[in-house]
Amino acid sequence: MKKIKIKKLIGCLLIILGAAVIISSILFNIYQQIQRKNLIEEYRQTVTAEDSQSATNDASQDKNTNLVCIVRIPKIDSENPVVEGTSSSSLSAALGHESSTALPGETGNCVIAGHRNYTFGQYFNRLSEIEEGDMIYVDTDNTTYSYKVSSISVVEPTDLSVLEQSTDKKLLTLYTCTPIYVATHRLVITAELETE
Repeated sequence: MKKIKIKKLIGCLLIILGAAVIISSILFNIYQQIQRKNLIEEYRQTVTAEDSQSATNDASQDKNTNLVCIVRIPKIDSENPVVEGTSSSSLSAALGHESSTALPGETGNCVIAGHRNYTFGQYFNRLSEIEEGDMIYVDTDNTTYSYKVSSISVVEPTDLSVLEQSTDKKLLTLYTCTPIYVATHRLVITAELETE
């Protein structure tokens, strides 16, 4: 009789624990989506401010000092803010710009990293659906840059060639872990700036 009660108690505890894990995962995904939307909205408000020298705009810029741009990929219905740096805290709510690389629109290689969140459509989750010729748009404070995907590759995590800088081209490189649940390699998407 006592064994049956213990088994029932353990079963109930396992069900409660499983439900807690699922609920916490859902809540974390909702939190990340809210953070991402807030970053995009704050960035857009900063960009559209009429007077860039006003005190209110300066205050907004102080909030967004590490926000570099917004990356939009229409094919996969993706719009994500990009912050400076690729630390775990940076990548928890946004994509990250590799600090040692060019900025969007500059000659060189602008490299942006992102997680492949397990939630469909978040961050670079659907990046593997991109094909050569697809368009990627990068919104900065005063310009939208249009990049056309020129190559797609899968490399080892130790292959740092994705960070190499071009001396004559304006490139955008997006990379993330692949395959999505195992992450043994890196998916690398390279795009060239369309003529301005």
